[in-house]
Amino acid sequence: MSLVTSAQQIFELCAGETKTVTYFSTSTGDGTTSWMVNGTTYNVDELTYTYDSEGTYNIVVKKENGPCYVEQTLQVIVSECPDMIYYIPNSFTPDGDEHNNTFKWIFTSGFDPMGFNILIYNRWGELIFESNNHMSYWDGTYGDKICQSGTYTYKVRFKDAKTDKKYLLTGHVNLIK
Repeated sequence: MSLVTSAQQIFELCAGETKTVTYFSTSTGDGTTSWMVNGTTYNVDELTYTYDSEGTYNIVVKKENGPCYVEQTLQVIVSECPDMIYYIPNSFTPDGDEHNNTFKWIFTSGFDPMGFNILIYNRWGELIFESNNHMSYWDGTYGDKICQSGTYTYKVRFKDAKTDKKYLLTGHVNLIK
C-alpha cells in the first residue's frame, strides 16, 4: 500500500517567496494518519505545509489501524531559484569557416524569453539588426551584404522571469573578417 504518490519533490524559491503544498494520503480505510516534518508531528488526514526557506525536508506519513501500520517517507528539496545567467561575447568572425560565424548571445536561466529584445547599430548609429528572439543571432550582414570589419554597438533588453524587473545592457561587438 502506498501513502504518497512520489518519493521526492523539488521546488525552487526566490527571495521572499513561499510555496504551500497540501499532501493527501492515498491510503483508504479506517485508522489514523500522522505526518512528521523534520521532527514535528501533525495528526491530520491531510497536511498543508508552507516552505519558506531552502533545505531538505523529510516528511514521514504513517497510517495506523490498530497494531498494524504503514509508513512512507517523502523527501522535499527546496532550493533557491537560479540567478540570471547570460553571456554576450565581444567579437565574432563571419568569414565562412566553421567557427564563430555569428554574434551569438547566450541567455540560459532566470530571464523571460518573451521580454527579450536586441538592437545592433553601426558606427553611424543606424539600426542594422533587431530581434525579439533570444535564439536568433546576427550573422554580420545588413540587407544582403556582409558588413565591414569594425565595432558595432548593441542594446539588449530583457526581464527577470520571477520579478519582471527590466534590464538594459549596452556594449559593443567587434566584427572581424
